[in-house]
Amino acid sequence: MSENNYGALMLKSALDISVDVTKITSPGIYPVIHGNTSVPDASSGLLKVSLTPSKPQITFQKENSSVIYSFVNGNWEKPTATDVDALAKSQNGGDIPDKKQFARTIGAVTSTTITLGESGWFKIATVVMPQATSTAVIKLYGGAGFNAGSPEQAAISELVLRAGNGSPVGITATLWRRSPAAANEVAWVNTSGDTYDIYINIGQHAYWLIAQYDYTGNANVTLYSTPEYSSVQPGNSTSGQTYTIYSSLMKPTAGDVGALPITGGQLNGPLSIGTDNALGGNSIVLGDNDTGFKQNGDGILDTYANSQHTVRVAPGEMMVLGAIRAGKEKKLSLTSNNNSTMTATFNLWGDANRPTVIELDDDQGWHLYSQRNPDGSIVFTVNGDITANTLLAGGAIYQNNGDIFGSVWGNSWLSLWINNNFVADVQLGAGTSVTTWNNAGSWPNTPGYVVTSVWKDYQGENIDGINYAPLQKRVGNQWYTVQGGTV
Repeated sequence: MSENNYGALMLKSALDISVDVTKITSPGIYPVIHGNTSVPDASSGLLKVSLTPSKPQITFQKENSSVIYSFVNGNWEKPTATDVDALAKSQNGGDIPDKKQFARTIGAVTSTTITLGESGWFKIATVVMPQATSTAVIKLYGGAGFNAGSPEQAAISELVLRAGNGSPVGITATLWRRSPAAANEVAWVNTSGDTYDIYINIGQHAYWLIAQYDYTGNANVTLYSTPEYSSVQPGNSTSGQTYTIYSSLMKPTAGDVGALPITGGQLNGPLSIGTDNALGGNSIVLGDNDTGFKQNGDGILDTYANSQHTVRVAPGEMMVLGAIRAGKEKKLSLTSNNNSTMTATFNLWGDANRPTVIELDDDQGWHLYSQRNPDGSIVFTVNGDITANTLLAGGAIYQNNGDIFGSVWGNSWLSLWINNNFVADVQLGAGTSVTTWNNAGSWPNTPGYVVTSVWKDYQGENIDGINYAPLQKRVGNQWYTVQGGTV
């Protein structure tokens, strides 16, 4: 193809786009597709155009299949990006008219940097959130502080804004925290209509944070690189909700998740182990819903078994509402029938003079006690009578009939010893009479006999006779005549 024919074709195509010959940089001047024989070929060539005899000549040179230069006013020029409605590489996207929309079109997230210096509240964005409904998100990378070796300062804070349904009008603002150095709180102010200023509270030295944001097609977000600062939350603002996303960095406490800590902690309400709780109040049941422990007042702890109140512990005492039994097969029991008129106390006490005293009392005084003396001896004392069938004291035995057995009685009973050793009775045996008048003699002349009587008539001066009998004693069941007594 000749140079002029090729140039004419290029010129015609160019002028279809622009009447300004100096702007012949439209698609008509670019090489056609290789192999299409109905259009000019792709070989190099020149086009010289003279606008008028008095105007400068413009030369177009096709260097290769993709680049065409124009020689205008003595200078070779390429077409600019603006000339062909294209983006300049040197602008790095800065010449995009609507950068937000471009990012949304290609599915990217809009990003910028913000600096928050002091500790307090910052207006980081203004959003337009139409009702029913719209959504916007703002994500901050980095947190308060920039100290090496402080991983928590590489924080992430996420704000999710959600419009309401119009009744009532408003938005929901939620902050999701991933680090202690992240933003602490969120708040918003409705400035007009669907427009809201968004505030966050964050710690000091939150410099050069990366902020990413996105929003639904009916909403808009304007982020501030140097936000307005306030040391306190704006008075006309509405507080949003803050949630912590727990991780190995942000571990929840037992209270955060409604659990009991390993040490300490407070449980509100009844506790059940393996069952539900029928005792209610401040109680613990174990396995059986009405068996366990319950606090029934200040300083009072009660124990229940199958709903029956069995034990009460109060300051200074423990009360068992039933029997106390010690042992296994054979048990020692301490019980009360609950029908006594007074309360009894079994008490252990002591002092220097009475080291150990075990004492039984009631409301009127003491009944008895067993006491260890300083010398180690023991005394048992009863404040009243002792009634027993038999009492043992060492080797001695006291029977309820008054008899006593002991070594002093020859390892026999006192009654036997008395019977065997004491005169139980005395009597006079069968008597004898003797006439003494005009008789010589000595009467009674038998040992153990005693004169029982004499007689005399009215004649003479001497007695007429004597009556005498043996004096007898009874030892045990045996009668004996008293020995001796003769002259």
